[in-house]
Amino acid sequence: MESGSVKRKSGGGGGNAVEVLDGSNIMELVGNKDVFSNFVNHKFQELDRDKDGKLSLTELQPAVSDIGSALGLPAKGTNPDSDHIYSEVLNEFTHGKQEKVSKTEFKEVLSDILLGMAAGLKRDPIVILRIDGEDLLEFLNGPSYEPEIVSIFSQIESPQKSLHDLIIQALSKLNVDQGIPPTSDSWVISNIVEPALLSEHGHDLDKPVSQEIFLEEFKKVALSVANRLKEQPVIVAHSESTFDGNGVKRLLSNKFELDKVGLFSFWISIT
Repeated sequence: MESGSVKRKSGGGGGNAVEVLDGSNIMELVGNKDVFSNFVNHKFQELDRDKDGKLSLTELQPAVSDIGSALGLPAKGTNPDSDHIYSEVLNEFTHGKQEKVSKTEFKEVLSDILLGMAAGLKRDPIVILRIDGEDLLEFLNGPSYEPEIVSIFSQIESPQKSLHDLIIQALSKLNVDQGIPPTSDSWVISNIVEPALLSEHGHDLDKPVSQEIFLEEFKKVALSVANRLKEQPVIVAHSESTFDGNGVKRLLSNKFELDKVGLFSFWISIT
């Protein structure tokens, strides 16, 4: 990949690639002494609520939370394993014993953390895709649609499964290549998939179905999903090396600004 953390391109890979981020923006930020010093000054002043020139453990918490978000961790307090990482990040600042952190110490640790993020992005860049229903419509109207869905139906078919269950499972076997955002994310299910299912209820969703009925009803729901994505595009950030949406960092609806993406909300918001 060429150097440079932000590249604009469209098409290919299931969605419009809004940005490709490979960490060189972070390298540039940390490598420019004046810019990085200004950045640190801004962040330090923002965190130093009591204006005593040092950051307490409480004042450090927003920075630790933002770094956790940048690493793709769940919110603090929701997972013991990720909470351990949050503690390790805090210990990096305090060296495990300090109750206050100076600006110099804050700058040194922040530099190390950001350079670590940059190295990770260089190894495995993040692609930010805008999924707006266009690729899904192309798939639904293309020659590969029916063979693909018939194959999926043969894998998931069961007399015990309702049409609702089968459609959810079938959608989960599609990915960004076909224009479907990851259905493992609860936001996608509750805001895109379930409303589409409710709007297309030509057949009883709770009853088992034949392949013929499934193909007909699945396409109705998928078309409804495409329309909802057109009205409410979804931004998906994931690993460029796996173009299947599994490396999701965050899903956003109707948001296009780079600084709203969790990975960059901490270090890019220089004012």
